[in-house]
Amino acid sequence: MRISELFYSLQGEGKRTGVPSFFIRTNFCNLRCRFKSGNLCDTPYTSWNPGDEKNLGDVQVDKIIEEYKKSGAADTVITGGEPSVQKEELDILCRELKKLGAYITLETNGTIVSNFINHISLASVSPKLSTSVPYGTEYEKSHSLNRLNIPALKQYEENFRKGTFDIQWKFVVCGEEDIAEIKLLQKEAGFSDRDVYLMPEGINREDINKNSAITAELCKKYGYNFTGRLHIDLWGGRRGV
Repeated sequence: MRISELFYSLQGEGKRTGVPSFFIRTNFCNLRCRFKSGNLCDTPYTSWNPGDEKNLGDVQVDKIIEEYKKSGAADTVITGGEPSVQKEELDILCRELKKLGAYITLETNGTIVSNFINHISLASVSPKLSTSVPYGTEYEKSHSLNRLNIPALKQYEENFRKGTFDIQWKFVVCGEEDIAEIKLLQKEAGFSDRDVYLMPEGINREDINKNSAITAELCKKYGYNFTGRLHIDLWGGRRGV
């Protein structure tokens, strides 16, 4: 698999915040987020610059499994980049981790769905809103066209309702203007308020602190859950944490 980094840390976002976890960060993404603030996604070395020399490159699944075992973690988080673009390898990885009894969180933008959904424990689906479009760049058109796949989002929700896995719908929000789009996605994909987590946009402590209060008020107003970014609070916007 194309891997950016492997490391042991605490889950920083969503309903399993604070849980010690082994992170498998895949390399490459099918989207290129750039927010209204000017911030790129929080891992530009997996999307905007997947050729970053610090990225691990091709790593065999058995090697990843070996590193997971060494960590001693019960939880593993498969993130990116976008893991689902490597759907065949991802299926193998998830099957092998499941055999070991791992609690598997898959962090995905929800644009691709495949057999891997049969082996995960938690789907952390983070559809990208229009405030993520990289206007004025070479990626503006492709990002706009590909950032949402409603049939795939519906399938994630349907499999959750069948009991295949747990789910959380996590949205990076820039302000109240994002809420109407979230509500529309809820109507189209069918997910409930209780499964929605709003996360303040930001890639450093200053951004997160500045945007947390307004995000918290939006959660109170619309009945959504709030999630911060514990790893940034603790260690800043560094790699491998």
